[in-house]
Amino acid sequence: MSDRTVEIYLAISRDVLLTSNMRLHWATKARHTKVIRDMAYVMATHPKRQLMPTATLEVVVKWGNRRARDAANIEPTAKAAIDGCVDAGLLTDDSQRYLKHVGYSIAEDTHNTPGVACYLELRFTEVS
Repeated sequence: MSDRTVEIYLAISRDVLLTSNMRLHWATKARHTKVIRDMAYVMATHPKRQLMPTATLEVVVKWGNRRARDAANIEPTAKAAIDGCVDAGLLTDDSQRYLKHVGYSIAEDTHNTPGVACYLELRFTEVS
């Protein structure tokens, strides 16, 4: 295993948050997805990062309170962010051939930033 790790941090506002439990109109979901994807693209290209041939990903979510949540419920938001990282050239594709594993966890601490639903940390680790 390689030591190269890339961390991308995103602040997800309540206006664009996507969870597995949401039932949004397709056009609304598409707008939210585009905003998240574009944010991840910008954060992955500044500074420009080298392509990872294969990687694993750990998604850590920091919520604004300690309510019990399913960690994988953030998957639609994470998927949009992963697609933005692929657009930025961090990964060739998000298929299992290039992204070997995606894990989800919830941070122990919370935040108190008004208007922010959660903070996402995407931690890509290159694998050989």
